[in-house]
Amino acid sequence: MTSQPAPLQEPTRRERRIQRQQKAIMDAAAGLFAQKGYRSTTTRDIAEAVDIGESTLYGYFSGKKEILQAILSQQAGAVDSLLVHLNELEDRQSFADLVDLLMETILARRVYNRVLVAEAWTDDEILQAYVIENWQPVMQTLQDFISMKTATGVFRPLDPALGARMIVACFIAAILPVLRGVESPPSPEQRHALAGSIVEIISNGLYLQKGQA
Repeated sequence: MTSQPAPLQEPTRRERRIQRQQKAIMDAAAGLFAQKGYRSTTTRDIAEAVDIGESTLYGYFSGKKEILQAILSQQAGAVDSLLVHLNELEDRQSFADLVDLLMETILARRVYNRVLVAEAWTDDEILQAYVIENWQPVMQTLQDFISMKTATGVFRPLDPALGARMIVACFIAAILPVLRGVESPPSPEQRHALAGSIVEIISNGLYLQKGQA
């Protein structure tokens, strides 16, 4: 007889309270990191922003490094949970729909992701120890997708690692002004059109294909 998996247990009231407080701390920290920079923000700053004592904050996180780690892990996890559907894509339109959903997810958390972009751009330690480590599963998922499509003759032969980096670079470049706060978030219609353009560039590049005007 095949054993059935144990049902997932609902979090207790205490666990829900802890999760709410952790999220409040992460939200406040993300805003401060984006405003002042990671290194200039202290745990006292974060505690004051949440209206709790600094000693209380240490009951939820060991310090601001662990808060940053939690922020980056959450963002990478949200993206990776969507990319598990990559192998189910049937055509370019379904690819564009997934890109649209990814864009919606990232822009909805743009305060968090603004921290990721800003700190990784200026701090090599954070880039190596936090961003690359947390986003490695995402990059591996993309590499596996490229390898699978290459093996089935859908994609031309290319280095999967480089291809994954180029896909991410194209995607981030398209929404970077919004993440930086220079532009307003696109409307759903604008976002959908942008997703289609991203997939078109990734798929066809810049040169006209034979038979195109």
